[in-house]
Amino acid sequence: MSREQQLAEAIVGLADPFADDIDPVVLVDRLARACVEITGADAVGVMVASTRGDLRTLAVTDEEAAFLELFQLQTDEGPCLDCYREGRRVDARDLSASTDRWPLVAPFALRSGIGSVHAVPLRVHRQTVGAVNLLIHEPGGLPPLDLELAQALADVTAVALVTWSPDQVRPADVSGRVQAALAAKATVDMASGMIAEAGGLSMPEARAALRAYAGGHRGRLLDTAQALVRRTVSPQDVLTPRQTDAPPARG
Repeated sequence: MSREQQLAEAIVGLADPFADDIDPVVLVDRLARACVEITGADAVGVMVASTRGDLRTLAVTDEEAAFLELFQLQTDEGPCLDCYREGRRVDARDLSASTDRWPLVAPFALRSGIGSVHAVPLRVHRQTVGAVNLLIHEPGGLPPLDLELAQALADVTAVALVTWSPDQVRPADVSGRVQAALAAKATVDMASGMIAEAGGLSMPEARAALRAYAGGHRGRLLDTAQALVRRTVSPQDVLTPRQTDAPPARG
């Protein structure tokens, strides 16, 4: 199986929180194993935050990862904890150079045969809910593309985790969500039509203006479209930035 096929299968396996065989433990275990298979990390561990804000180990691929994660928790230091607290990826490509930063964890990891570690955040909508530890025996770490793939897998899993429900999804629920998507598209089309008529634009230009206005106001596209349809935002509000950017008319 090619790497592209592995990645596609992994994403499909992580992205469906309604599958009959899915629960949070299964999802996170799949994430850990997919990271090993796709990135080439030697071991992977996943930590998630409890309601008190402390991290708990939810999945490991082997005892090597389990020991390091437990040691990080006991000593309150390490790449995974820094990643969670700072909400960004932490790279330790040579742990022998990280003993000042993690005076307890780095020597322990080196003694355990780990030469480099990466930690990527598990996050949903800018909120970090955990971290994924990727352990490599040799110094040097993983290539940037592999780390981007690990982050993508973590992002997909995080979304699936927060949308998972113990209640089995009903056909009516699925149909209802599809119909909601169609209704949302109709609202966006209606709002785009209002903008097109007011500004003398084509529909693609009007949709682009709507997206730009929503992005500039840090709002969702659908919310902005609904505001236009309800007349709480006018087409002129959306068009004004476009007209302001235009060159002045010659007298």
